[in-house]
Amino acid sequence: MLEYVKFTVNDRIATITLDRPEARNALNPELTGELIQKIRLASADPQAKCILIQAEGESFCAGGDVKGFSELLHLSSERRFDAFEQKLLVGNRLPKVILESPKPIVVATRGAVAGAGLSLCLAADFVISAESTYFIAAHILVGLSLDCGLSGMLTAAMGIKTAKRLALLGERFGAKEAMDLGIVTQVVSETDLQDVTQKLVRRLSAGPATAMAKTKDLLNHAVYRSLNDQLAEEATAIAECAATEDFRKGIEAALGKQRRDFD
Repeated sequence: MLEYVKFTVNDRIATITLDRPEARNALNPELTGELIQKIRLASADPQAKCILIQAEGESFCAGGDVKGFSELLHLSSERRFDAFEQKLLVGNRLPKVILESPKPIVVATRGAVAGAGLSLCLAADFVISAESTYFIAAHILVGLSLDCGLSGMLTAAMGIKTAKRLALLGERFGAKEAMDLGIVTQVVSETDLQDVTQKLVRRLSAGPATAMAKTKDLLNHAVYRSLNDQLAEEATAIAECAATEDFRKGIEAALGKQRRDFD
């Protein structure tokens, strides 16, 4: 069986590595399921005091798997609605499992961070980004609404006006702007990414486990008390979008690298 996520625990640090570089680590159902399982495994491991999430290849995560979405285009609108609603009910576990982990989670990024990859960064406790990193909530470009908790977490990080600009225009923005917007903790050079990240996770791995867990829990509850409701609303909204002709046009244009022409 092909595995898309590597997992190790050393020196009280659990390292989770996305390993689908040929697809820029796009989150297909298999990778998403493995990632959720590994985060749960690390969260329950008494030998791990913090979690590092990184990726193989030139990009951290290109978001949802557009090629996988295209396989649903032959379905009727009603069946597409059902398929996407089920897909989101599973995929939306990702931000929850990160937020609910009792251990601090550090993400290290380079290259593309899109869609669910952006959600992963927002849910994490620390994000160290190489200067090559760029972010985009590209849902609108393929005729979809936000998912994976982005509607709540973008707003919490940067306020509603900026969240609307990024989400409704699908604008791409760099690591330094992402730090200004509250998504990224620190921007470093490509050559310094590993060293800076390791310094941070070693510091966290030496911290007081219970105090870190309680502090993380208190801070997240202060901001994300209504996240469960938001995730449920996102699943319904994106399913409604997936049932439209605009979604078919958006996916076909993305695959063919053509201009989008929505009705």
